[in-house]
Amino acid sequence: MSFEDLPPEQAVKKIMNIGYYRLSGYWYPFRKLKLIPPVAPDEARREETFLEGTTFTTVYAHYLFDVKLRSSIFYGIERIETYLKAKIAYELGKVSPTAYKDKNIIQYRHHYRHDTWLEKLDSLIERNSDKDCIRWNLDKYGDIPIWAIVDIWDFGTMSRFYGMLEDKYKHQICKSLGFLKPNSANVRDGLKTALEHLNTVRNRCAHHARLWNTDFSDSKISIDVLDNIDLTASRLSPKSPELSRMAGIIFLIWSLTKRISCNSTWLSSVNDHLEKHQGVIPFNSMGFDNNNISGLKNLLDKEKEQSAQS
Repeated sequence: MSFEDLPPEQAVKKIMNIGYYRLSGYWYPFRKLKLIPPVAPDEARREETFLEGTTFTTVYAHYLFDVKLRSSIFYGIERIETYLKAKIAYELGKVSPTAYKDKNIIQYRHHYRHDTWLEKLDSLIERNSDKDCIRWNLDKYGDIPIWAIVDIWDFGTMSRFYGMLEDKYKHQICKSLGFLKPNSANVRDGLKTALEHLNTVRNRCAHHARLWNTDFSDSKISIDVLDNIDLTASRLSPKSPELSRMAGIIFLIWSLTKRISCNSTWLSSVNDHLEKHQGVIPFNSMGFDNNNISGLKNLLDKEKEQSAQS
């Protein structure tokens, strides 16, 4: 890696400010690949030498790109978290104020997990005992209704709760979110997987971890939860590589964001950020097939056209 385009003292300062290990994740893709025959001829490992033409400035540009992307993704997930907690509280509040404790709404196979979940919830309550919504309800009623307790849930607590619910309650939540086929198992289970992905991404954002080329290939985002996304314009299909990478997360956040606000500019902001880095960032590592991000712009144009006609 060349430091010729940057004074050495500036490079050292940036490494010291960011941390060598954190920054090394951004220059890892620039290290040369070496095949490992004959044990694993189809696999490769990274050498200690870099690809020709790699500069510290290019690596640092990837880091800055990721910082901005992380900020946008975190903001998008934050809005979704607030929205989903409100929907869950509303739908389950119809059952009872403390429905979250009720085994009758939980799938039998998840009863043990529910006990563990409640134990962790008790710890959350203890840590947040000074909050008005917690203290007031405990003092007055001796318990906390679901519409108050969701305020202290983190994303993981929320996603695990949804995942344990009986299908009829998942259906109610999916219906309230505006899914076209809320009673479809593909939608109910697809939302469960989607929330698990968003929880992972949210945690990476919160800990400032590298995000842009994260791989979720062990469990793709279901196309069924993107039923308000124009698949032709976005160039998505059930086998799209986007659905197992960050591109899929972008489409997922946008799908859920549109259910909150039809006037959101979130995707437009993300698209602008990506377009500014064309030729610098290899978008195929984010899941965009053939390094092509035009599906985002096509989708925005299509939605703008539909909005003008309505």
